[in-house]
Amino acid sequence: MKGAAQMVKFVEPSSNGASRAIMPTAQVLALRQRDPWREATERARQVATWRETVVAYVRTLMDAGVTQNNAVALLLERGQANQLPAHFFAALTGSAKAGRGTPSRSAICEWCALHREGGIPALLPDHKGRVVEAAGWWGPALEYYNQPGKPDMSAVHRKLVEVDGFAVTYEQVRNYLTGVPSMLGRNSPARIGKNLYRLTEKSFIRRSTENALPGDVYVADGYRADVYLAHPLTGDIWRPELTVALDMRSRVVVGWRADEHEGTYAVQNMWAECFARWNHVPPFIYVDNGSGYKNKLMSDDLTGFYARAGVQQIIHAIPGNPHGKGWVERFFRIMKDDFLKLWMPEFYCGTDMAPEVLNHTVREVKAGRMQLPTLAQFNDAFNNWLLRYASRPHPEDKSVTRASLWSGLVPIPPHTSVMELKRQAVTLTVQRASVKHGKREYKHAELHAFNGQKLVLEYDLMDDRVAVMRTLEGRWVCDANLISAIDVVAPNRLEEKRVSRADNAIKRLQQKMDEQMARAGRVFDAEAVADGAMPVLEGESSRIEVEDEVLLLDLTLDDTSTGDEA
Repeated sequence: MKGAAQMVKFVEPSSNGASRAIMPTAQVLALRQRDPWREATERARQVATWRETVVAYVRTLMDAGVTQNNAVALLLERGQANQLPAHFFAALTGSAKAGRGTPSRSAICEWCALHREGGIPALLPDHKGRVVEAAGWWGPALEYYNQPGKPDMSAVHRKLVEVDGFAVTYEQVRNYLTGVPSMLGRNSPARIGKNLYRLTEKSFIRRSTENALPGDVYVADGYRADVYLAHPLTGDIWRPELTVALDMRSRVVVGWRADEHEGTYAVQNMWAECFARWNHVPPFIYVDNGSGYKNKLMSDDLTGFYARAGVQQIIHAIPGNPHGKGWVERFFRIMKDDFLKLWMPEFYCGTDMAPEVLNHTVREVKAGRMQLPTLAQFNDAFNNWLLRYASRPHPEDKSVTRASLWSGLVPIPPHTSVMELKRQAVTLTVQRASVKHGKREYKHAELHAFNGQKLVLEYDLMDDRVAVMRTLEGRWVCDANLISAIDVVAPNRLEEKRVSRADNAIKRLQQKMDEQMARAGRVFDAEAVADGAMPVLEGESSRIEVEDEVLLLDLTLDDTSTGDEA
């Protein structure tokens, strides 16, 4: 329907706080009414036009005082005698049924009656009758139904009858609400929300990758695996965060890692290992806006990982639009169904897992009667499944496999080695032949020539003994040595990040504990209570003796003493 998209919108709440979800009733009724003439085919319109010409000839005779039956008989007689004007004769023969020269008398009389009632649209072949007349409850029914709370049709019917006083049956309400255009019905944006409507109902462009080459674009995303593993350090129940990259053209998984979380360290190391494995850096990388992909360490034009590796452009997906990364989202769905659910079924922990089975697994693991699979076991099984996945037919061309398409890769080697790619970089100012980064200071004799200038320091998260110094243009200057650290026993940078993350987690847990204790009335500010009680304790008090009753203390402040203290 033309203009249907403008029929649904939220407007300002009324004085009683209720909000209207749709446009006024008159526009809804106009949308609801159909236009048979516009929906008819070109052939049907031509036949209706011929019939209207025949009816016009009959009505001309009737206006001259001839009855309808005589006018129709005279028309047919003149048509058989070829005494009609050319356009009337063409209309008479064209409106006749196939195999007949002219229409019957009864057909012409019926056309006259239909034209008087419905005009030219009523003369269309196979016309079903008049358009349904608008009912007064249509507008309120749509307004009640198109609410984000998704009210049921029966509730809408009851409100129409009990509150608005309409004499309407439930069947009428149901038939109307199920018959309105989809953008006003059960899946309208006002009912299911604009975002869900855009993702599930609105039309979209299905993009093809046939014109791309293997290795042109890598797509990456993170996924919290729905499987229980043994934590590499503690052995407790753990769900790894998988960072997966696949080639957009061939759909082959070119790299993946399992980490605690999808942070900068995990993403950078995944890309570094991926580039080194295939000796190829893609011109484009398509990722979301997560903190692991979009930050200064990764995206800076000078010291960022992407620039140092040689990636030409980073494409960030539109927030809230999973269809933009549909290739990797589809892979996660296939991995979940084909691998995670069948590898070790008892350790699968997705939302569709039977709760009683999942709870039994957790109890058995905590009791020591069931052994969790290790990360090494998961790695071996997952890599074997990836080989089988790559040998499947390509979704856009069933005649070739994913692996055969990927075999046509023409590598573009990275600018640096995998060890250098795993380093992180930062721009610092040289002072007295040394630079300071965090808790560490590095020094070298060659840095004297760069005092007061900015240089790029590249450091390894695992080994902080040496840092590589480069100019802003990327020219190597020296390998500066660590000369001091604030900690007595200096941990490496990766260990610092882990400690910092653990401290932040402890703080968050402590805040939650304090909140729960406060809600239970078990926490009070001792200093505040003491400060408020001091004037009372310093004031005069007297013992009140009351027979047969509890002894009470009068701790009321004396007005004069309070004023003196002030």
